[in-house]
Amino acid sequence: MKSSGRDAPQTAAMARQHLGAIDALVLAALLALALLLMVRSGSRRGVELMPWPDGLEYAASAVNIDRGLGPVLHFGSYSYPSRYTEGYPLILAIAWPLTASDPARLYFATIAMGLLAIAAIYALTFRMFGRLSAALATSMLALSPVVLSYSTLVLSDVPAMAVTILAGLALASASDIESRPAARDSLAQAWAMVGILAGFAAMIRPTNAAMLAGLVLCLAMVRPAGLGLKLRHLFGAIAAFAIGFAIFPLWQMHTNVSILGSASASGYGWWVPEVYGSMGKTFSASYLFGPTMPRNPHGNVIVYVLTLLGLDGMMGDRGDPRFFLYPFAAAAFAAIGIGATIRDLGMRTAKRVMWFGLGFLVALLAVYSVYLFTDIAFLLPGAFVLFATAGFGIVAGNRWARGVLRNRERDGRSLAGAVGVIVLDVLLAISLMSVIASRLNANPTDSTMAPALEALDSTVPQNATVISNISMQFLELYLPGRQVLGLNTADPGERFTDYHLHRLFEKRTGGWDGALPAVVFDGADITKTAMFLLVAANRAKTPVFVLLCAPESEQYAAMLKTELDELQARFTIEPVEQNSAIALYRLSAKGGNAARSQPNR
Repeated sequence: MKSSGRDAPQTAAMARQHLGAIDALVLAALLALALLLMVRSGSRRGVELMPWPDGLEYAASAVNIDRGLGPVLHFGSYSYPSRYTEGYPLILAIAWPLTASDPARLYFATIAMGLLAIAAIYALTFRMFGRLSAALATSMLALSPVVLSYSTLVLSDVPAMAVTILAGLALASASDIESRPAARDSLAQAWAMVGILAGFAAMIRPTNAAMLAGLVLCLAMVRPAGLGLKLRHLFGAIAAFAIGFAIFPLWQMHTNVSILGSASASGYGWWVPEVYGSMGKTFSASYLFGPTMPRNPHGNVIVYVLTLLGLDGMMGDRGDPRFFLYPFAAAAFAAIGIGATIRDLGMRTAKRVMWFGLGFLVALLAVYSVYLFTDIAFLLPGAFVLFATAGFGIVAGNRWARGVLRNRERDGRSLAGAVGVIVLDVLLAISLMSVIASRLNANPTDSTMAPALEALDSTVPQNATVISNISMQFLELYLPGRQVLGLNTADPGERFTDYHLHRLFEKRTGGWDGALPAVVFDGADITKTAMFLLVAANRAKTPVFVLLCAPESEQYAAMLKTELDELQARFTIEPVEQNSAIALYRLSAKGGNAARSQPNR
């Protein structure tokens, strides 16, 4: 497909379009469609803060920021570092009061960030390529399965993408100012905004600092030289960007020092030192084509390349046999759009933003190709450029195909290319419609655990002691104010069992001597601490409950039965209520004499 300087006036005309009522209507329709499909994705995982421990840690950090404890986990009367940086928890902390302090609604903040990303990609693509390209790019992003699914989870991937797109918008604004002599005194402020947004994206996820590679590339490919900029403008812009970018990383370093003791320390290294304590285990060339977590036998390169080509359905994933990011036709149109943008004689701002996005995406791909964990959502912050260029690629490709079909002197090669564009149009339409149909026909399941715990708020008094095999941090969010004791230190990997408590006791085995939450069973016997707490509660006539989530394996069920039998030998245990999610029992001293119960050790 050929392009020439004749396209420049047309693309320049597109760039001169202004947002208006028609854009508001189109965007409102796309946002409404995206919101409908997000809702149809189901709320269970968002309400339950899944996947654990990721969503649980983000939520806990946000709630504890609002409680004045900082971005930490807090359960069993003690605080511990979170594995994650503070950026996304800050967003959630702002949203927390707006949710009426209800953890079941916290995922609404991610939905809002997903809708913000959709609105931002429209504005950015409009600025780069015009109205029609913006509508098409936004449609593809709004119907991206991974965007729809991850927008309903308490995870940072979609918010990181939203902030990156806003950084792209700020970059487009700064690039426009460079070309307008009358506005150049505001160049420093524009680049400061680019820096602030880029720095915040890096605070959300440190690997987003790879966008610095994208900025270097875009400034090398579309240089500010030759526009008559004065040195004060250039140096002012550089200084403003550097200061803006440094704000949030310095904030994070201060947080690391106060919580972890070192500016460069990581919560991952604190919780799982055997994996994240060594750079060679976290990042390795063996992950390029070797097995990675979770359950990826193909290696990172195959997964990510097929995803970027829209061919990830070839891997036979039972969860979605089609695609997760976008279909193959979108990838083909993105390639057409990139080529058309490079060949066009104008489009200075569009070219700079495009090179920024491509450089960032390649840098992210390089980082995550050697990372031990595989998730296509890792690429979302840099993938925005592919949606934008795909939108333009559809417009440019169909404009060229129209010209070929109208030309009676066309050759066979050109005709084949035009037919190919039409085929891509049809494939794209079918792929996007299939997303709509599959989401609307889905039968999502609601959480049973969250409503069950919320109902206990009136059953279990604030001064009660609760023994549970459910994650203590999860209960801290859904049943705040109660004294929670872990039933045991095991984590069989079931949906609601306590990953964090298990890891703390694993750290103790490795020599860590920090404070540990109280547990009833540390091994086969009741611990002395737990026994004294239970005896003291009975003497004070404060209620004690045993709260259990149903086991998912026979082995874990047998373990729970053994522990309940041990408790029943020493205390009276009476059922209070039971449903498909939980069972609640009242624990009291046998014969009303708390003094009879003695610990084994």
